[in-house]
Amino acid sequence: MATITETVTNPYSLSTTKQYEPISIPPFDPAIHLDFTPPTKRYTFTSLNLPKPATAPDTCFTEPFQLFSDEGVRMIRRDLLRKEVLDKHLKAWDRAPGYIGGAEETTKWVTSTWHHPAVTACVSEVFGLPLNLLGRKGEVGYVNVQLGPEGREGVYKLGETPSPPLSSDSIEDNEGQNDASMIDSWHKDSTQVVVVVMLSDCSTMLGGETAVNASGTILKARGMKAGSAVVMQGAHTPHAALRSWNSAERISMVTSYGFVDVDRDDSGTSLRSTSPGHHEWDNVKGHFLEWKLGRLRERVSKMEEKVLEKRRNGGSGMEEMEKEQIEGWVKEQITFLKQMSWELCERYPKFLYKDVPEGAQRKYLSDI
Repeated sequence: MATITETVTNPYSLSTTKQYEPISIPPFDPAIHLDFTPPTKRYTFTSLNLPKPATAPDTCFTEPFQLFSDEGVRMIRRDLLRKEVLDKHLKAWDRAPGYIGGAEETTKWVTSTWHHPAVTACVSEVFGLPLNLLGRKGEVGYVNVQLGPEGREGVYKLGETPSPPLSSDSIEDNEGQNDASMIDSWHKDSTQVVVVVMLSDCSTMLGGETAVNASGTILKARGMKAGSAVVMQGAHTPHAALRSWNSAERISMVTSYGFVDVDRDDSGTSLRSTSPGHHEWDNVKGHFLEWKLGRLRERVSKMEEKVLEKRRNGGSGMEEMEKEQIEGWVKEQITFLKQMSWELCERYPKFLYKDVPEGAQRKYLSDI
């Protein structure tokens, strides 16, 4: 059994400490905590009349599918809804009235679960292409929370077991100041691929879906239940988390992925939804730079291996390496680096939450 405990020092008195009550959680076990069933349908960008991202699969989003078992959901909630987690990480911003973010180091069980290869294998199978965890702080186990009549205080009353459906008599009493708001308003993500997991009982829920805007037609991922998920290329798909009308709670968890194949389009891994007011600005930018440089290193290593393989087989390493191929590869890397630099130096504040303007990155650093 893993024991999670934490000591918090009072900043006003170095001699005073607060010891949170420890909890016990068994180690993650795929046989116990997963209940994976692949989705019955995937929607493509082409079928939805949406632009397909370059060199990425034509997969926009999936129908809901089961990922975690009831016990898995219970353990996620046990780790997530502790007082010390909520005290540190329950926040709000202009896009969402309630969220839990940046809690990777506090919710160690949740973080280790998303890092488990069995979970990554399930998400990769659903998407149809090998994926790896992006790992950027705030994007492993990010949680959207619907605030009810009691606001933030009501979240502290939630437990490891999803709240039961409301009776018809209590629906009118469940109105709150945020009833007109979405859980997470319309947006595109700062990461290429996301998996959205429902952690609440949806058996009688009205609304509460993950919705996609397909060229003006709103599609809703219906049929979610506790432990089920949707996978989408969130960087290229306008979507929102809709508010439920008649439920005691609505909690969903979002985790981000990138492509294992480094030659795939990685432009969706960006800083479009990142701002100093809501994030650890320097850390997020530092991780973004680290991720992009790692991608570049892997691209160079992959090209180097192609040349070395030809030389090991007695060639010069230049066989079939025509001018167009070499120049094409170099242009791809220049475009990649310009996109990285534009995100770091030009995105904020003028283009926050916005798509990259047409031609902006071609003109950026035009002297190169």
